[in-house]
Amino acid sequence: MQKAVYNYLSKYYDDAERVDRLIVCAFMEVNGMPPTQNALLNSYAILPESHEGNILKEFVEVIRQTQTMLDFEHLIELFEFVVSPSDKVVNGAVYTPKNIRDYIVRRCINPEQARRLNYKAADIACGCGGFLLAATQTIKALTQHSYAAIYQDHIFGVDITSYSISRTKALLTLYAVAQGEDREAFQFNLFTGNSLDFDWAQQLGQPEFNGFQCIVGNPPYVASRNMDELTLELLRKWSVAGTGHPDLYIPFFQIGFESLSPNGILGLITVNTFIKSINGRALRQYFETGQVDLEIINFGGEQVFRDRNTYTCICILQRTTPGIRYIRCESKAIESLNARDFAHFAYADLHHSDGWNLVNSAAVGENLARIERVGIPFKDLYDTKNGIATLKNHVYKFTPVSEDKTYYYLTEDQEGDKIEKKICRDIVNANKLKTGDDLIRKLEKVIFPYKIINGQVNIIDESTMMKSYPHTYRYLLQHKKLLATRDKAKKNYETWYAYGRRQSMDIKGYKLFFPHICERPRFVISENSDLLFYNGIAVVSEDLEKLMVLKKLLESDLFYFYIKNTTKDYASGYISLSRNYLKNFGVYQFSADEIAEFLNSGQPELYLQEKYRLDIF
Repeated sequence: MQKAVYNYLSKYYDDAERVDRLIVCAFMEVNGMPPTQNALLNSYAILPESHEGNILKEFVEVIRQTQTMLDFEHLIELFEFVVSPSDKVVNGAVYTPKNIRDYIVRRCINPEQARRLNYKAADIACGCGGFLLAATQTIKALTQHSYAAIYQDHIFGVDITSYSISRTKALLTLYAVAQGEDREAFQFNLFTGNSLDFDWAQQLGQPEFNGFQCIVGNPPYVASRNMDELTLELLRKWSVAGTGHPDLYIPFFQIGFESLSPNGILGLITVNTFIKSINGRALRQYFETGQVDLEIINFGGEQVFRDRNTYTCICILQRTTPGIRYIRCESKAIESLNARDFAHFAYADLHHSDGWNLVNSAAVGENLARIERVGIPFKDLYDTKNGIATLKNHVYKFTPVSEDKTYYYLTEDQEGDKIEKKICRDIVNANKLKTGDDLIRKLEKVIFPYKIINGQVNIIDESTMMKSYPHTYRYLLQHKKLLATRDKAKKNYETWYAYGRRQSMDIKGYKLFFPHICERPRFVISENSDLLFYNGIAVVSEDLEKLMVLKKLLESDLFYFYIKNTTKDYASGYISLSRNYLKNFGVYQFSADEIAEFLNSGQPELYLQEKYRLDIF
């Protein structure tokens, strides 16, 4: 859609009824739809001579000036766009591209079953109805039933917001009328409700309800930190949400699968993190315990959803042959996929607790397994730490303009802000380190309002701050209101100038730094045992040689092959190096002689291939 159209509608976010009238009336006018007998569409009518009529004229003019057409795909985009930004955060609404919807629906609607009178297709988080329109079109092509019959007997949906259900009804009604089926009313099985606690048998008045033959959709993407208390409470009903901090999409696998008829098919596009994440552990176990027939089309680092930093996959679930069929590909390739393109995995060969290593090639999978069988797993050898978390780094962290024996100065004017040196520590951004020289070039200072005594980290009390560090105290006081906004102003800190999190404040030892997210990882060793860091990760050890060996190992092609095939993908070829993806990497246990040989080797790749018994490069 053209930006001008979106900008015009953005003025009416907070008035769902008005914006819906504008969209429906504009759609009918731009497409030259004649007067209708349908009561629902007529309820959206806007009087031409009214104030709203003038707004409609302006809106139609904006559409005609910026677009050559306004079809049903544009209509779905408009309905999704006008979901208010606050609701998108809480309810996870996002527009699903047409090619994705059509593919999932075609995969999940069985033509033979769809021709039966009791066939039921549902979307249990239907939003504004895009998936239900695709299901309608498919059932119509297979059966030639009237739209009235399809809506009344075959199409079902639920969404947590009433305006989404209203928009779904408007979308499906407009479609039927545009296809020449103009009726005074259509009967819908569309409900406002929370799928986490929704009883279909009760809502349909059918105690004998046996589930849906097809469920499709795009469940909401909401992190646990953005959920209200009711949602968090309802999550506890679902076993798949029992590990980590579950995202809202996770229980929709269980809800959907358990809402299927015995021969039903569930098709979802969801976040792909459940394949490896801690909060996906219970879901992976659910698939394994239930011996689910699971097909995954992973889009890797491709961002399918416009304007959303989300990494997704298509999942097709059935109760047929237990196991996983997997492929990673671009979304544009899905139409050309066939059965032989998928790699097959048995649940017995995977580890639901540690995360699944799923790859396109059986040979790659075997090499990954070999690497993990070598030596000792990374997680059992190394202590990894995340950096400090002040939650307002720009307040605490600085690069001094100048300094003297007592103070760091933040401005050229030495009468301006200055910070007592004794309350500061050296700090680096681990994400930005590429060479050892960066430890000096990119060194910064951080206000450290703590004292460490016998390994205990204690906040400096306010009276001591005022007396011993008056300039620092005055500086922090200037930012007190800003510091209070951390954690959405919902957390009480031990002292108002305390860091947002108590992590990594007393890390002693040598450190091997590396970034959380990168293309080809770089590793830098610091011998400064007191050095603090933010962002990135560090392996901490008292044994410098141990870190030197690890650095050379992790910089190898062998490690890159492993991490590239087991980690989370991001856009532009970036990958994650978080501990969850490092933990099972097998670390070869070098003897003392082998350590010297490896560190001095001019051909470390060949050396590692011999030790790991691989020939993959």
